[in-house]
Amino acid sequence: MVERYTLTSLDEIATTFGAAVPDGCVPRFNIAAMQMAPIRTAKAIVTARWGLLPPWRGHGGKRDPHVVHAPVDAIDQVPLLRNAFKSQRCLVIADGFFAWRRGGKKPLPAWIHPAPDRPQARSRLVAFAGVAATHRDDGHPSFAIIVGPASPPAAGFEPTMPVVIPAEAYTAWLTAPVARARELLAIAPTGWRADPVSPWVNAIEHDDPACVEPLGNPAQGELF
Repeated sequence: MVERYTLTSLDEIATTFGAAVPDGCVPRFNIAAMQMAPIRTAKAIVTARWGLLPPWRGHGGKRDPHVVHAPVDAIDQVPLLRNAFKSQRCLVIADGFFAWRRGGKKPLPAWIHPAPDRPQARSRLVAFAGVAATHRDDGHPSFAIIVGPASPPAAGFEPTMPVVIPAEAYTAWLTAPVARARELLAIAPTGWRADPVSPWVNAIEHDDPACVEPLGNPAQGELF
């Protein structure tokens, strides 16, 4: 289950997602639930809260429960998710997420991310499948990340991971009928790697490049 994710560069967002980046967005190295982050909707890139809240719940969208993860197999079972999947799908802009190898004395974190496609880059932009809602009191958007069975290398750490939408299917995810959108949930990402990183990332208040700095030789990361 994704607990934290990253967006370490904003450089390619406008060209990749075809919309301007909202004012105030900065690179993020440790995005946690209930924090603000950019998402691509069918109309624009907006800043939203990671924690989906039903449009009708609570004044100003401040009451629990917030839905952080939307399991693939729950989309058709939970009315909130089913409605959002039908009419308010979104792309969660990211370039990796963290997972922890458990079983020893301490959980060991790793940054799971796609291999970079240009020199000196840490990673490359991707889009996690998401669903969104806009609270009727204040018009504030929120979102949940859709998660499904983990594929390598994430499968060595956690049983689930964010569903990744292929770049060529961004428009289809945002605007196509539900049946086509469901097909996109079954595509496993390739060309990803797992880099062991420092326990520095474990603290939610740490949000800086040290969170994604590989331990030891970066070439020793697991590449799939």
